[in-house]
Amino acid sequence: MLRKVVEDALRAARDELLDVLRRGSAAEALGRGFYGDISYRGDVVCENAIVEVLRSRLDNATIVSEEGGIMSGSAGRLWALVDPVDGSANMARGINFYSSGLAIAMGPSVRDVVCSGVIDHVSGELFVREGDYVSHPPSKMLEKEGEQDLDGARVFFHHASLKRGPPLRDSIIKITERLSFFRVMGSALLEMCLAGAGRSDGYLCLTTELRLMDIVPALYFALGAGCKAATSPSPILDDRLDSRTRYGIILTKHQKIFEQTLSILNTRWSRLE
Repeated sequence: MLRKVVEDALRAARDELLDVLRRGSAAEALGRGFYGDISYRGDVVCENAIVEVLRSRLDNATIVSEEGGIMSGSAGRLWALVDPVDGSANMARGINFYSSGLAIAMGPSVRDVVCSGVIDHVSGELFVREGDYVSHPPSKMLEKEGEQDLDGARVFFHHASLKRGPPLRDSIIKITERLSFFRVMGSALLEMCLAGAGRSDGYLCLTTELRLMDIVPALYFALGAGCKAATSPSPILDDRLDSRTRYGIILTKHQKIFEQTLSILNTRWSRLE
């Protein structure tokens, strides 16, 4: 089953990352990756570990990864989307909140994803979905607390949204003022998975900041866990896995938070079905 491949690849990445962390070399800068960001040794060893597992188990897959870019396979239809370390800045500074993500698709579109996983490198916890299988069942705490609206909600938030100019910033401030609190943690994949697991009320990135590898492995998991989601500037499910488009995302299990957030924003958002 594909989820065993995903789990093995992510655990291999964590093993390699823990090794370079112990040796104190994880934060060594090795140049810039395919998308222009600084590549740390920790990023590179995670990517190499994931790619090695994929090549040994799914040798025909086309791999799209943040550091190495597009690595074509044979004529097969399998695609893999990799974020070697989501939260590299945290990792490099010794802040214990970072993850790796992997999604496998039966074609080049986000809609073709059939299995994904995200690993919390600090705890080793895996968030995995393959079809109807979801590693984390609906939260008992969420069922007990019932439906939550924006007033009093506790969400993860992407800070860059607040840097944008008016009038969008004014709408974003209206949303944040209604929240009980928001947390900026620096690993979108892990934050979305924690929202999917019911440990926060949602994840909000209200401007177009995130690449596909920052979203897709967690999004597939969270949708399977019962979350509602919308993306901007277009429906992310229709995009190709090798696209360079950046997205905003609203993700929550709470219908009220979802509808209230969309009603305040003046920009176009696409609900994911």
